[in-house]
Amino acid sequence: MKKLLLALLAMATVTGAHAVTGDANGDGEVSISDVNAVIDIILAGGSDSAADVNGDGEVGISDVNAIIDIILGGGSQQEEITPKEIVLDDSELVEPSESIPDDEDAVDYGDYVENTIWSTTVNIAFDGDNVTVTGNPSGVIVNTAGAHVTVTSAAKRVKYVVTGTTTNGSLKFYSERKFQLQLNGVDITNPTGAAINDQCGKSLYLVLNEGTVNTLRDGETYTMVDGEDQKAALFSEGQILVSGKGLLNIYSVGRHCMASDDYVMVRPGAKLYLNSSSGHGIKAKDFVYIKGGVINMEIAADGAKGINCDSLINIAGGRTTIINTGTTKAEVDELGNPVSTTASGVKADHNLTMTGGVLNIKCTGDDAKGINVAQPFTFTGGELNVVVTGKQVTVAPKGIKCDTTCAISGGSFYSCAPNGRAMDCDGGYTVADGHTSITQDDIRLFEVIY
Repeated sequence: MKKLLLALLAMATVTGAHAVTGDANGDGEVSISDVNAVIDIILAGGSDSAADVNGDGEVGISDVNAIIDIILGGGSQQEEITPKEIVLDDSELVEPSESIPDDEDAVDYGDYVENTIWSTTVNIAFDGDNVTVTGNPSGVIVNTAGAHVTVTSAAKRVKYVVTGTTTNGSLKFYSERKFQLQLNGVDITNPTGAAINDQCGKSLYLVLNEGTVNTLRDGETYTMVDGEDQKAALFSEGQILVSGKGLLNIYSVGRHCMASDDYVMVRPGAKLYLNSSSGHGIKAKDFVYIKGGVINMEIAADGAKGINCDSLINIAGGRTTIINTGTTKAEVDELGNPVSTTASGVKADHNLTMTGGVLNIKCTGDDAKGINVAQPFTFTGGELNVVVTGKQVTVAPKGIKCDTTCAISGGSFYSCAPNGRAMDCDGGYTVADGHTSITQDDIRLFEVIY
């Protein structure tokens, strides 16, 4: 009889909303391997909070029996968790006044459009399949093919003001100098590539004029040029520095919404709505710095991220809301081996720091991660709300996944993964003194409030 019971347990696995209690080995499911894990802990004389299944503060044979009961009962003993509701929020946000550096030696002095005197202006007005360009300064050459505009510039301190609508047009820049691109009520759709393609490696100051609504759309298939990148509906080889008090909508069906081969900064007052069925919302190589603004994202591509950076991400202000419905993307590598990429709200290949603002993330796809960071995650202030509702198909869904450590010392921090793990930090996490409340419901819900 004992052998029969063990055989049945070996074949039985509990997953889903009622499967986390009893997951002593942390693989996202409850099975005979968890029984073995608890027995190993008992024999070694050790202790582990995940192995204390019945919550009596000790690890013993009663925990083994509790796991067996969960497996045989289908996990029905665990209470269901109702996560916070997270929805897109485009309401007005009152932000503190912005401090613009006036010291030319300041490391971020050049990030501000106000610190350059723009001496010349080029006006670009789209009208269906046509475009009108006025104000051609010396050193700037503008070529048009229908409503497709190519600017080649060697001039300094040029400001381009763009207006009008086209369903078959684009803006492409070859520039030796940084420039300002002012969107003043423009709607550009490029069926064969990026709506705005900046091949300049210098700063792109993207200014959204107050009160305007601006929209960019790419095509499903990009027509490429040898030796050039074109990674998003709004792409830049250099920095993208977003300011102003207008609204920019970006819809991507071919690649990412916004991408820089350098870094992206969003300043207070700016409003962004990013919608992608094909890639990430914001993609950058060097870093992403959210200083303020209202950012709403809807991401639906498998394996895609709301914000994806090859290096650092810093969130210091504003309100960013990411809704990601993508699930795992299955591929085959160059050797023919199957590989998979999970979707997530925010992914940083190095550090993630949050010092202020609001960051709301909801991921509904299977295997997804709310926040996925390779290096330390430092949270000192602001409001973080992460909800991951998908189930496990290849890996356990995670609210916070950190390959090293997570340090929490201020603000409010909420992570909920009803079918997975709210916190999974390979190097552990720390919570500084001074919090007014802390909640740890098994491993599915984690909340700290200061």
